[in-house]
Amino acid sequence: MSRLAPSVSTASDHAQNVGTLPSREAWYLVFALTVCNIIATVDRMAMTLLVTPMQQSLGLSDTDTGLIGGLVLGLFYALAGLPLAHYADRLNRRNLICVALVAWSVMTAVCGLTVGFWSLFMARVLVAVFDAALSPSGTAMLADAFPSKALSRPLSVFAIGSSLGNTLAAVLTKVFLWATPVVLVGYGWLGRPLEPWRGVFFGLALLGLIPLVLLLAAPEPPRRETSAQAVPLREFLRHLTGRWRAYLPCYLGYTLMVLPLVCVAFWTPTAYERLYGVSPTTAGTWMGLGYIGFGITGTLGGGWLADRWERTGRADGKLRVLLVAALGLAPFAIVGQLMPTMWSAMPCLWAAMFFAGMGLAPISAAVQVMTPGALRARAAAVLYLIVNLVAFAGIPLAGAVTDYVFGDPQQINLALLCITAVFETLAVGLIWWGLPHFRQQMAAVA
Repeated sequence: MSRLAPSVSTASDHAQNVGTLPSREAWYLVFALTVCNIIATVDRMAMTLLVTPMQQSLGLSDTDTGLIGGLVLGLFYALAGLPLAHYADRLNRRNLICVALVAWSVMTAVCGLTVGFWSLFMARVLVAVFDAALSPSGTAMLADAFPSKALSRPLSVFAIGSSLGNTLAAVLTKVFLWATPVVLVGYGWLGRPLEPWRGVFFGLALLGLIPLVLLLAAPEPPRRETSAQAVPLREFLRHLTGRWRAYLPCYLGYTLMVLPLVCVAFWTPTAYERLYGVSPTTAGTWMGLGYIGFGITGTLGGGWLADRWERTGRADGKLRVLLVAALGLAPFAIVGQLMPTMWSAMPCLWAAMFFAGMGLAPISAAVQVMTPGALRARAAAVLYLIVNLVAFAGIPLAGAVTDYVFGDPQQINLALLCITAVFETLAVGLIWWGLPHFRQQMAAVA
């Protein structure tokens, strides 16, 4: 740590207690960014509710669908996030988000015009790339707008937009599926009447106007001075590699833990349609209620449990919560794939959402606590990079296991069961191995 000391300056008391925007303007910014996050999540999640009609229309297999809906989202979102964060440090962040919002909305509409695998692939790539501008820019804006000691609450509100977006995706998809034959009657594409799933993407693209208007009325917070750029990349890499035994269970342990739920969340609407005859929008609506009721509760509960354990002297409290999350998620996610009806399977999925949510806040906090202040943004970026690259790669893996191992679309539940069992076992083993190394590092920074 001493090697970094000359390059790192601590925040002033003024920065800790005063934001760069008045309270009313700062909270309006939170509102505008949260609405933007909701719409971004809806644009990403809607495809999970349209798998069957898109496969029939475009000739996609489960492997194709998993590649486009999972690997494309994770890979290109992750790769675009770092360079976009670089520009967010130098340009007007509000304007950058507005430009990206218009771009990903246009590409969402283009998804409704695709004719096969490659055209859909490219459209979803560009949706992911432009979408990646929101989180780093929005987080940086809020970090300037609010006092450092009062930052958790606005960031939590911003993050809740993802859960609300997951719920709203099902509702809006159902509305647009119903409205397309009515509003766009007489319109066609490729010599055929316009298919309702295409109208969903057109409608979602138009919804981008709502956050755009809100953001244009929001201020760009003045930036605080920071010395983070004075720390070169090699120092950051030296810090990580010198403490890799403590960082690895946080980075990779969390990723392995959440990977099965990422797969289950993507494939559940399709699986419930195949297994139970339930429409994807109906399944998506009930899943959305689970995100709000159980995902948010699990996130808050995980943070509370980590703080409680640390107050009682458990230096590894944050990582222990991740162990509890992995051990709790696995049985519910596995049993849920064997249930005879949606009504018996859905409560298992809700419970898995609760445990998956438990790990997010403690691991994010653990990475921040172990990392010097001038390196924390990059340390957080590494976490998001690994999660998006590895966890979202599980989506096409589930499709491939269904296609090539079981060879039957009706057995996608067994593919999800196998993936859950394998990756939760790996997660538990890695976290357990890392506990003493994490305790040692926490003692060093205490």
